Amino acid sequence: MKATKILQSLHNFSLSVLDWIFPPSCLGCGKEGVFICSKCFSDVNIVPANVCNTCGNFTSKKGYCPQCARYPISYSGFRAFAYYDGVIRKAIQQLKYHNDLGIGRYLSEFILKTYQRTTWDAEIIVPIPIGETKREQRGYNQAERLAKPLAEKLGLEYRPEVLIRIHERYSQVGLNVDERRANVRDAFMARSKYVKGKKVLLVDDVFTSGATMEAASREIIQAGANKVWCITLAKVNHD
Repeated sequence: MKATKILQSLHNFSLSVLDWIFPPSCLGCGKEGVFICSKCFSDVNIVPANVCNTCGNFTSKKGYCPQCARYPISYSGFRAFAYYDGVIRKAIQQLKYHNDLGIGRYLSEFILKTYQRTTWDAEIIVPIPIGETKREQRGYNQAERLAKPLAEKLGLEYRPEVLIRIHERYSQVGLNVDERRANVRDAFMARSKYVKGKKVLLVDDVFTSGATMEAASREIIQAGANKVWCITLAKVNHD
């Protein structure tokens, strides 16, 4: 345990040194020294508190929107920090396609604040896995870059090995809700020994229709988890 903490401290120190040598620039306006400056952050479209517990869309009533009330799902709640537009969209693209370690840790702070506004009491954190083809192309999974620092900050177990992506089908881009659900059906397998009787927090970068989260959550529940919640940095605004 001590060795792990030492390694993590060294990792954090190395990121700080890199930020000092190569300071970040604001993804919105280019201002040096921060990933998102205060001016650009003021334009971030933060998801309001009064949203559907399943899809995160705005609802005037607490709990579930009319559409989601008709379709029971396996996870117990969903939250996102902001809508997928503007500087948040640029930040996710930087995280997803440019292997930027520093920005993953920075963006995890927003997910942390979102989690702290809930009453959830997760025990382990699990990132949504990507397929091996995408991992080979990118060299990493962007959800892990958010989930690992989040677990450290919350003092929770980080378990990326819980979920295995066993099917790589088509990209979800451009598909409607039904097509997305069919595309990720039976796409995951969960390891029971890590989740049996546990309360799990699933982490991803963007929530579009909820199809991926639902497929992953269902497998984790079937593997014996007590409860699953889902959280993302951003969600697509369907309103």
